[in-house]
Amino acid sequence: MARQARGPVEAGRYHVRTRSAGKIPYFKDDIGRTDFCNRVARVAAKYSWRCEAFCLMTTHYHLLLDVPDNTLQRGMHWLNGTYAQQFNRRHGRWGHLAGARYTITAIGSLRQLRNAFRYIVRNPVEAGMCERPQDYVWSSYRGTAGYDGGFWFVDDRDLVSYYGHDRPRAQRRLRRFVEGDVTPP
Repeated sequence: MARQARGPVEAGRYHVRTRSAGKIPYFKDDIGRTDFCNRVARVAAKYSWRCEAFCLMTTHYHLLLDVPDNTLQRGMHWLNGTYAQQFNRRHGRWGHLAGARYTITAIGSLRQLRNAFRYIVRNPVEAGMCERPQDYVWSSYRGTAGYDGGFWFVDDRDLVSYYGHDRPRAQRRLRRFVEGDVTPP
């Protein structure tokens, strides 16, 4: 039986997640991760999304998106569908890559935004993949926190500005919140 279409998704910020089917890795290597990032950039441009943060894990991924009305469904269908097709071709497999439909959580407050961001970028630490969030390269954290230039498709200006108007100073405050056990300013 086919899935029922998801209802309209209003404009706003969302924490979006997709998990692989069972123990299948969603990302096997850096070639796949790079391909996925290129697809995120393409779909964001096509649907006027703003990707504020992301993290690619082995079996799933997280996106923090700001989207216009009724674009999330079509964009996610394209993103997950085209990535799965390429993954299957590349790795000589067939069938579903995602275990279920993507999940979304609306971000309705500054506190929710900060907590969602912290959760997303600390995911590799909690999974035991690295010791610190800034050690993980397939996340937007390094760029947002000022450790490197970041990913070309991430627009973290609003996110960083919530920690202050002077970007270097705001990044230091953001790092204290993410890397320490600190309540948001």
